[in-house]
Amino acid sequence: MTVRQSNPGEPLPLLVRKSCIAIQQEVTALKEAVEKFANDPQASCPRNTDARAWRRANHRYGAGQRRLGLLGQQQARLMFVNAYDHLVTMGRALGSDGTVSLYAHTTLSRAVCEAAVRVAWLLDSAVSYEMRLARSAAGLLASAESRVQGASAIPVKHLGAEQRQSLIAASEEVRDKAIRVIESAGFRRNMNKPGNKVASIELPVAHVKVPIKLDITSLMSELLPESPTWYAISSGVAHSATWALDSAIVSDQFESNLTLTPDVMEIAAAAETVISASALVIKTYGLYYGHNPDTRVCRSQQRRDVLDRLMVRHIAGASS
Repeated sequence: MTVRQSNPGEPLPLLVRKSCIAIQQEVTALKEAVEKFANDPQASCPRNTDARAWRRANHRYGAGQRRLGLLGQQQARLMFVNAYDHLVTMGRALGSDGTVSLYAHTTLSRAVCEAAVRVAWLLDSAVSYEMRLARSAAGLLASAESRVQGASAIPVKHLGAEQRQSLIAASEEVRDKAIRVIESAGFRRNMNKPGNKVASIELPVAHVKVPIKLDITSLMSELLPESPTWYAISSGVAHSATWALDSAIVSDQFESNLTLTPDVMEIAAAAETVISASALVIKTYGLYYGHNPDTRVCRSQQRRDVLDRLMVRHIAGASS
């Protein structure tokens, strides 16, 4: 298969090189923006109003709400780092050593986008304090439950009964701790109809209810509308669906030895999408910490616009 250019001295396609540069610029912009915003919260920002709300809460639940709120911020930080790490790696996959990935840039972009929309969901400045707490609780419990499920799914023959049970017990302890935090903040867990799984988190006094299972597909469409179908495309690559993989075929697809090369339009589309995801994180952090993120978000959009124009030129050149 062909991943490196057939002629080592031949430069990578312009669209690939520009996509790589745009991502590298976005990496720097994202890190700089988030650090600036988070290290300088403004007086009336949602982050500070959340802190004041913890202090005003019912004395029975105030400490628990503070803990839950801080855990929500921590979840968002970890998700930001995950997005940043995958964004950096995507830049490396697009030509820094003269090679370009066939498909990995797509799955990397998927991770960036999913982390970005989760950050935006957790730190949403447009919702109430109680809703942000509920989302923190839902994310915390969903993560803990997934850990228990993962430990329980390990076959005994691979780990040994004692070690497996120890891992399950440690995971259950993490989940039980999460439940205690959630309940100490005044929230309750609602079970599904069979009664074997938590379906939602609810704060009755505030009429706030959040499902445990987050609909990422809908969230992607809502928060990253410039790339409405990208999550489905990236899902196809992540799950090795042939329809998503065959764009790299440049030889007769029935040959025993396929010749494959990256689809440069898909590379540019992936780059555009992660730039939008980065801009979403920048906007979310800016608003949550009380800053105006518009200038920074505009710069991200300008990087995307450059790729848009290059894609149009690439199509025109290919069809001429």
